[in-house]
Amino acid sequence: MSLLSRLRVTVRRFGEDRRGSMPTEGVIAATFLIWWYAASFQIFDAYKQKNINLKAAYTVADLISRVPAEESVDEAYINGLNTLFDYLTFSRVPTWLRVSSVFWNDDTGQYNVGWSLATGAAIGYDNVTIQNQAYRIPILATGDYIIIVESNMAYEPIFNIGINAQWYTTFIPTRPRFASCVRYDRHDGSNPACIYDTAIDSSDNSHTDGTSDPTVASDSSS
Repeated sequence: MSLLSRLRVTVRRFGEDRRGSMPTEGVIAATFLIWWYAASFQIFDAYKQKNINLKAAYTVADLISRVPAEESVDEAYINGLNTLFDYLTFSRVPTWLRVSSVFWNDDTGQYNVGWSLATGAAIGYDNVTIQNQAYRIPILATGDYIIIVESNMAYEPIFNIGINAQWYTTFIPTRPRFASCVRYDRHDGSNPACIYDTAIDSSDNSHTDGTSDPTVASDSSS
């Protein structure tokens, strides 16, 4: 019998062999099942955390939209909302919020910022930087106000199965419910107003608590 014939017989016998090793097959099957279970858990956790982030951001936006006409918000109020956001998302790393009151200026044909305050290392908008987000803002009537709530939190996967660490961000426009605008109180002796002059005290347009966020630089300049 030639070498080629022997090889064909060997391959045929191997293909027809129904014997197996239960321990070996068990190890192979268990490895696959463990990987499948870990992957399923990781994918579910990523989507769950993203959903929690979105719901928490909408909760913050709804709270601001319900501020009564006779009341106002300030830096302490926005920082408190950030604390609430951390509680709702179970975040173990620093997060930031940016809350902006925006209106349509028919004279310039652009969106203008009434006030904008950010927590963490983020920076509030001004009349120039808000134009970069104009495509995300709904069409407004002249002088009409809208509140924009942005959130940013980090997600770190439990298992390294192809889902990388990433940032979950939101951009939520919402209308004030009980007033034409949400007023901002600078506590400088002036009355709370829908629009304040940032040239008087530009520090009110930005707040930092010393944290660092690698996405802030690109986000604030985009």
